Amino acid sequence: QAANNDEDALLIFSGGETRPAAGPLNEGSSYFHVADAMNLWEGTVRSRSMTEEFATDSFENLLFSICRFHEITGHYPTKITTISFSFKQRRFQELHAPALQWPADQFEYIGVDPPASSGFDLQASSQGEANNAARPFEGDPYGCSSPVLIAKRKGRNPFSRTPPYTMTCPDMTTLLKWCGPQIIPQDQVPWGNSIKS
Repeated sequence: QAANNDEDALLIFSGGETRPAAGPLNEGSSYFHVADAMNLWEGTVRSRSMTEEFATDSFENLLFSICRFHEITGHYPTKITTISFSFKQRRFQELHAPALQWPADQFEYIGVDPPASSGFDLQASSQGEANNAARPFEGDPYGCSSPVLIAKRKGRNPFSRTPPYTMTCPDMTTLLKWCGPQIIPQDQVPWGNSIKS
């Protein structure tokens, strides 16, 4: 719906081949196929929908999708809208976007949760998010030095895929390789001087 409301928007489904039991099928394409099977498309959104097929965690979902946008359009987005569970909002808005030096006024988050009747427990999910998912990123914003986050990325790459983004987005190479723990300087990201915060 959000993409349908903006005819200039590009919808990117992000996620790699993260589950051994699923075989070499990536999450990004799976989401696209589900939307097809359930006929969820509105207007021209299907023709403006793409996939990102290498991300293994939420930080990479955001980072790699920016590069994927650039691969498709030849420029970086001027606004990012992320759609996921509501309990992940703080992680994206207060940890991931700032780690990429993405301006707060150019970032929007839309939280969507399953109904309680499905068995989804928002309170339990929120607690798990705070204690297990978000906390490691607080001390390791790029997910590359914490043993917990390193192990998660390794475990979610069972087919040993290597993202191509340093080749397809060479001006993002410094960011793609940045390990912190300090936040990357604004002048080291491609949008640092082109997007006003």
